[in-house]
Amino acid sequence: MQAMTTRRRRTRRTLKYRVISAFAVAAGALALLAAPAEAANGPSAGCVTGSSCFIELSWQVTYGGSSGGNNGVVITPPPCIGYIFGDAHAGSEAIINLLYSNTAPVAQPSLPPPASPTASPSATDSASSAPTAAATTPAAAASTPPPPPNLDTQEQQMLNKAEQLVNANPVPTGDWYRVTGNPAATTAAQQRCNNLPPYIWVPGGSNVLRVDGLNIPPVTLAGLAYSQLNLAKLGTAVLNPKGSSYTNLPTFVQVPMVPPATGALSVTAKGDPYVWASAETPTGEAATVWAWVTGMSVDPGTTQNATPFNLQRCSMAHLSADGHTYMLGSRYTPAEMAKVGVGQKIDCGATYTAPGTYNLTASITWNACWRPGLPKTDGPPAGCKPVPGAGGLIPSTTQPLQVQVRDIQSVNNS
Repeated sequence: MQAMTTRRRRTRRTLKYRVISAFAVAAGALALLAAPAEAANGPSAGCVTGSSCFIELSWQVTYGGSSGGNNGVVITPPPCIGYIFGDAHAGSEAIINLLYSNTAPVAQPSLPPPASPTASPSATDSASSAPTAAATTPAAAASTPPPPPNLDTQEQQMLNKAEQLVNANPVPTGDWYRVTGNPAATTAAQQRCNNLPPYIWVPGGSNVLRVDGLNIPPVTLAGLAYSQLNLAKLGTAVLNPKGSSYTNLPTFVQVPMVPPATGALSVTAKGDPYVWASAETPTGEAATVWAWVTGMSVDPGTTQNATPFNLQRCSMAHLSADGHTYMLGSRYTPAEMAKVGVGQKIDCGATYTAPGTYNLTASITWNACWRPGLPKTDGPPAGCKPVPGAGGLIPSTTQPLQVQVRDIQSVNNS
């Protein structure tokens, strides 16, 4: 735990980029990968382009519910990124000189190394290749120069803020951010950044670079929540009869569900087991993803010497006899199981047709959907939509359970 904490702090110090917008765009999608660096409140994340954009997104997101998973999902990159340009004094001086003279390039700060040693090209290379603004070298002025001509409203607001900060004593905490197009996004998407101020002041302690109207959209939050979704697991299968089974006599299968390490395992009124995860920004945007069991199957460990039974009700959860565990599988009572004879069909399990030793497993499949906002209902609500870019949830499977199958011995008294 201490090593993880240290690594998180080191990542926060090293990475100076921030994603300031996450508009959905048509192309240039990035895939969330099992990752090189730890996000502040979630799993490690990386991007196929080498940009550290999803680590930056995670810095702005709080996860709730069943989080901590690592599911594949493709998310379109945000069109704009921002990197630290300078503090209240140096950054403000550079911006003032830029607005007054606009004759020489502003010295760009050295950028940090990329978040992932395996990524290429890196976020550093992408950001450092962004267009630079023009200005003279910052210098202390003996007196305030006259207002620069022809400033638009956006420029005037930047100038007012810079002049307020440059002479403040003590130096206010915070940083100016240089805003530019995200090299991972399409050219058309990057054009949206032209409407933003080229420099944005972020007060110290907020750690959130936010521009009104350019919030992380719910669909992007849904992708992040999906990546975090931690599914329930399956415990050891329970067989009836226990120990040995017999040819042509059904073997019933029941499976306990193991709740995720975080969040909770719940069941809908219809008996569908489900988990959920949410992603929320500090400014209140949120999305929730639900995942529920769609079916259960029994693999008897042989394709020739057994007949499996997998009715839909096998995936409907019911409580164990002690009332503490959700169970899947056969809904027969022990008394009903004892009455089933040779060759009869059952709901969940298998009938072996030849003696031998077989490795039986049971699996459940999952589906997922999302809605904007935090969860307000039990289970997936009406209108829940598939998660764009989702790669599919991996089925949960039991460990193989060895089944000894013997021939039924009969006595003919005729």
